[in-house]
Amino acid sequence: MSRWKAYQILVFVLPLPFGGVADWAWPLYCTAALVLLLAELNYLLKVTAVAQLPTIPFPEAFVRARLLLLVLALVQLWVFAQWLGTSLSPYDTWVSLLKGIGLTAFFALTLLMLNSRERVKRILWVAVLAAAFQALYGAVMVLTGWEYGFFTEKVFYRTTATGTFVNRNSLAGYLEITLALGIGFLLAQSTRYYGSARQRLRQLIAMLLSDKVVLRLLLAVMVIALVLTRSRMGNTAFFASLMLAGGLALLLMRHKTRSTTILLSSLLVIDIAIVGTFFGVDKVAERLQKTSIQTESRPQVSRDTFIMWEQYPVTGTGAGTFTQIYPTFKSEDVRNPQIYNNAHNDLVQFLAEFGAPAYLMLAGCVGWCLWNAVVAMRKRNSELYKGMGFAALMGISAIGIHSAVDFNLQIPSNAFMFMLLMAMAFIARWAPHKTRPLPDITEHKHHHSEAHNQQGEAL
Repeated sequence: MSRWKAYQILVFVLPLPFGGVADWAWPLYCTAALVLLLAELNYLLKVTAVAQLPTIPFPEAFVRARLLLLVLALVQLWVFAQWLGTSLSPYDTWVSLLKGIGLTAFFALTLLMLNSRERVKRILWVAVLAAAFQALYGAVMVLTGWEYGFFTEKVFYRTTATGTFVNRNSLAGYLEITLALGIGFLLAQSTRYYGSARQRLRQLIAMLLSDKVVLRLLLAVMVIALVLTRSRMGNTAFFASLMLAGGLALLLMRHKTRSTTILLSSLLVIDIAIVGTFFGVDKVAERLQKTSIQTESRPQVSRDTFIMWEQYPVTGTGAGTFTQIYPTFKSEDVRNPQIYNNAHNDLVQFLAEFGAPAYLMLAGCVGWCLWNAVVAMRKRNSELYKGMGFAALMGISAIGIHSAVDFNLQIPSNAFMFMLLMAMAFIARWAPHKTRPLPDITEHKHHHSEAHNQQGEAL
């Protein structure tokens, strides 16, 4: 199996086994990402040697992201130092270190793999199809009452869509990311109508028979599933990020077509007014209205987590230690008796676990990716890469909003897809419009073998 096919399979299967939270799933993902990265680097080294190139032919986006990769590596060294001496739960920090290495490897691998327009388009289809499967599966489970997750009957979140995830909010976070990728891809296919009425009619018919309509239908299914999760912040984050990214797109993008404006408007109007009416957006609104300090303990847990950070502001408690350390800081006004495995606020949890220095490095990486996404929307002429800038901006913003009250970045599949979004921001900004194919090293090997055989015959 080729490295490219293996990468596509990895992206597709990420959410399947409970979003990767199972103890056997996330190590496979991390190992696969690291092995594929080493294999791709080895291939590039061979190409350099066989073709006698002056430098290793890294994609432009990878070259431009070298400093960010260095920062991510420094964060892993920081976590390693925590494990050696400052972590309050060394085993959990060791597990977090392995996850961090896998995520960093996946970020680098994505920059290397998506080295052409064709590959970018292919991985977008893979991500959309994987999400559409999750959406359709989750919707069917709700509408039929079968209530099965990943080969097991659901115990929690019955009557709401979870796909093969354990938590409905995790499915909502995954859909936020993949919807952003799909909408950006849809924007990249904006149709320009010109010519006579007959020509315009032909263009319209061609559009209706194209993949664009299939993509739009799949996105509608994903929005239906998002509504069926009944996730309050998931739906809020999706529509808020869509309005934010859409507003910036209309403001920044050059040579906008009328279809771009119509598309962005229809996504809000059609999805809210039609999809929401039939599939229960009113129930999401009802959940939002009933939310109060008496029914929610998340604000208190976030406050306690911030107090955790105040006790260890520089070193942090250790990456991955929240579950073990939080009971010591749990306040009496946290009425919910459940065990909190996460703070339901990634922004504060990362701060408490990693400490201020590493937290600032991670925040800087995310901010840098957002900046590249915005610049891509403003400066790129390629419709595809402008769309990918939109996707990165919308997806990162959605997860940022959702992370204020949830733990999507603690779910392996969502964390991996978030790294894909970050890499996509650099690809959108720096990938050349046209790429030169790498030299075929198999052909060089064939010529070398023939020359060797001729030399042997001469001897």
